[in-house]
Amino acid sequence: MPLFIRRRLYGAGTVVAALALAGGMAATAAHAQAQASRAAAGTAPAAAHGGQAQGGSSALPSWAIGPFRRYQGNPLLTPPIVPTASTSWEWPEAFNPGVVVVNGVFHMLYRGAASGNYSSIGAATSTDGHHFTPAPGNPVITRELPSETHGVEDPRLYYLDGRYYAFFTGYNGTTTDINEAVSKNALDWTQLGPVIGNTKNAAVVADPEGRPVLIGGHYLMYYGQTGGTYLAQSTDLVHWTTVGAVNPGFPASYSPYEFCVAVTNYRATAHGPVQHGIDLFVAGELMGRGRWYYAISEIRFTRDNLLNVAAQLKVPVLYPQAPYEIYGFTPHTVFMNDIVFYRNQWWMYYGAGDSVVALATARPRPGGRATAG
Repeated sequence: MPLFIRRRLYGAGTVVAALALAGGMAATAAHAQAQASRAAAGTAPAAAHGGQAQGGSSALPSWAIGPFRRYQGNPLLTPPIVPTASTSWEWPEAFNPGVVVVNGVFHMLYRGAASGNYSSIGAATSTDGHHFTPAPGNPVITRELPSETHGVEDPRLYYLDGRYYAFFTGYNGTTTDINEAVSKNALDWTQLGPVIGNTKNAAVVADPEGRPVLIGGHYLMYYGQTGGTYLAQSTDLVHWTTVGAVNPGFPASYSPYEFCVAVTNYRATAHGPVQHGIDLFVAGELMGRGRWYYAISEIRFTRDNLLNVAAQLKVPVLYPQAPYEIYGFTPHTVFMNDIVFYRNQWWMYYGAGDSVVALATARPRPGGRATAG
C-alpha cells in the first residue's frame, strides 16, 4: 500500500499530539493501562520503549540482526514548533531518514512533509550519531521533476567510491516511482528522475557500512510493497532492470507491508562467521493482528535463490510502544529506510508515527555458532 494512501487512513488530526510528544509529553495513564491490559491478556508484546530491547536474543535465529534498543534521547529530529519561511518545508512532519557514515561523519537525508502533504528531502550531519545539525540550504532534494510534483519521499542513502546515491519515492499526484539522485558531498544533488516506474521502496543490497555490493557481477535492489515485490539489477547503480518477482512468503494477514533495507556480508553474532545471505528488513502490519499499524521485522534470502524467501522472523524487531510512535500523523507506526554498522553496533534510524526521527541500536549478540549462508 503506498505511503501516501497509508497516511490518509488516520488523517492529520494527530499532528498536535505528535508535536507535543516531541517536546517531551509522556504517555497518558489511560494509554499505559490499556497497553498493560493487552500485554497481560497476551494480545500485545510487553512494553519495551526507553532502553529496553525488543526482539530478544532468545527469539532471534542465527542470521537475524538485533535485539534493538531505543535511544533514550529520542526523538532525534522533530518538526519546528513554529515554522518559519526556511523551515515550513518540514512542518508538520520530519521523518523517515536514510543515513550513511563516511569518514566519521553521519550523513542523513530525511523527509519533511509540509502542510498539504507535499514532501521534500533535507540533509543533516552528526559526529556522534545522536545530535544532528540540519544543512543551512535545506531542502536539498526538491520537487523539481514531472514525476515529483507532489513529493519526494522516504530517501535511502548509500556511498560508494566517492559518490553518494539516494533512492526515494517520486510522487506526481497519481503514481509513485523509484527516483534517484547522485552527489559528491551529500548536499548538492543531481536528480536523475525515475529509474523504476510505478513502484517504491528501493532496498539496494549493501554491506554493513552502506556500500552497495556486487553479487554475480551486478548490484541488486529489492523493491516494492504489498501485491508487487521484485528484484532488480544494475552494473552502474543508475540503470536498473527488473529480474523477477520476489516471494516474501507472507500470508494475506501480513498486509500491508513494504520492503525497507537489504544487508549482506554482516555478522549477527560477535564472533560468528560473516553472513553472506541477504537480510531484508520489512515494515508493515506483518504479525501484528491489530496490535500496531506498522512494525519492523526481517526476512532472509540466500545468494543461490534470490527470489524466494529462505527464512523469516515470526516476531518484530521494533514495534510501536514509545509515545512518539503511538501518536503522530500515522499512529502506531515505525518505518525504516537504512541501517548502518559503526563503532561495533547497528544504528537503525527510523520514522516514528510518520512525524519524527528516532534511533534504535543493536550490538552483535554474544556467541559465535551462527551458520553462514
